[in-house]
Amino acid sequence: MRRTFRLATVERLRSGRLDEAARALAVARQGVGAAIARRDGLAAELAGCIAAAGSGISGLEAAGARRVVLREKLDAAAADVTAAREQAAAALATWTAARAELRAVETLHERHREAVRVEDFRREQRQLDDLAGTRRRILGEEVA
Repeated sequence: MRRTFRLATVERLRSGRLDEAARALAVARQGVGAAIARRDGLAAELAGCIAAAGSGISGLEAAGARRVVLREKLDAAAADVTAAREQAAAALATWTAARAELRAVETLHERHREAVRVEDFRREQRQLDDLAGTRRRILGEEVA
């Protein structure tokens, strides 16, 4: 049995892919947070967009126009949140797949380690048995 794990390079590469996927997932989740913050900021700004008391018709028209612009920006920000969530879901799927691929190789590596341990134990046991048999023959010859 080979003592070195033949798939060690594959395990290293998959571990690297998992790290990359984890970083991409973190960036995607930060993007979702930023998109939500932008959307919430626009919603708060829209809620606070009212004409000042005594500003007259021109102030009311300006506030109305500003609300129209803010609603459009809010709709765009809501679409950005949806897109960011979709990107985060895709990043999560990529991370999950990378984790499953690495886990498969890690399982094989653990089985290899166990097989090496069993082989070492058997070899040690054979050596002890041979040593015990040799000692009996030597002691048996001296007694006779």
